[in-house]
Amino acid sequence: MSAANNETTPQRALQVGLIAEPERIGALGAAIRGCSHLHLATQAGPRQSEALPDVPWYDDTRVMIAQGELDALVLDTSTRAGVELGATAIKHGIHVWRTPPLGRSFAEATEVVHNARRQPVVYHVVSWWDHLAECVSSARRATGLSSVNLSEIQVSAAGPPLKSWRSSLVDAGGGVLLTDAYAPLEILLALRGLPEGVLAAIGNFRRPSGEGPRETEDVANAILRYAGGGLACVRATWDTLPYERCSRHHGGEVTLTLSDAHLAIAGLDGECRHEGTIPDNLLAVEMDWFAGTILGGEPARKETAALDRHIATTALLDAIYLSARTGQPESPRKLYRVQGWPEPKS
Repeated sequence: MSAANNETTPQRALQVGLIAEPERIGALGAAIRGCSHLHLATQAGPRQSEALPDVPWYDDTRVMIAQGELDALVLDTSTRAGVELGATAIKHGIHVWRTPPLGRSFAEATEVVHNARRQPVVYHVVSWWDHLAECVSSARRATGLSSVNLSEIQVSAAGPPLKSWRSSLVDAGGGVLLTDAYAPLEILLALRGLPEGVLAAIGNFRRPSGEGPRETEDVANAILRYAGGGLACVRATWDTLPYERCSRHHGGEVTLTLSDAHLAIAGLDGECRHEGTIPDNLLAVEMDWFAGTILGGEPARKETAALDRHIATTALLDAIYLSARTGQPESPRKLYRVQGWPEPKS
């Protein structure tokens, strides 16, 4: 029956389950509740004493997925758990929001996307590039930065304790590159596409006091070579002061500098030609986008492009790790051919 006086029936909020690390559950719970189209219905993962006090709690994540009557699942977990729980969710027809990376390897990442695209669900992986793309595009238009010839990525962060999943190859798949350096690498792929070749070295040199070495790398250096002679240099470390996450992208006459909160474009003389602030509302924007894509009825083109970019980022990471093992230059495009996955056009 149609509503009288052209009124429409309010749409039911999507029922959301949350599985996250204890230190992240508060921020994610607030972001979910901040979206009018989402309702935080259940949670699992941390001990009950660390969970949100006013949300029903499950001691078994898979039981929550199977019996929680959920429309969507929000995951901020180890890479291995994210892959496994995401796969369980889509089998139950539940939409998935996840933190990157897509998988611990290129093969795993392509399998995740292949399975997700076979189901009528939205499978969304957080994209830092999507959050700042408009800011960067506006800055480039304002200053005439059309192409980038040299990029520099510098990442240094506090490393995880030995008991953290980030220290485990099985749970994480990699260390500082796959975690703290992931966002700058995704931005590099968005700006310049896949390189033709990679030469890299990684190592384990730092360790928390009184603990053994981590399984995952705490130091990584890579040189990326692009068609036409372009280059990129990547350096990422744990437990090496000063802590920072910054990338610089040099064109013929100007340089774009990006940090987590700030962007600037300067000329060869060092004078700033454009300056801006990157919005700090990433989680709020992410939840609004996730809900809107679900309610739109089909995955948007932007969503498909984001997953393709995450696959490319994982290919780059795999090539870096492979080069570190072989001591030889490696090509991320070769992984596409081996896996039988369509190569990016750019």
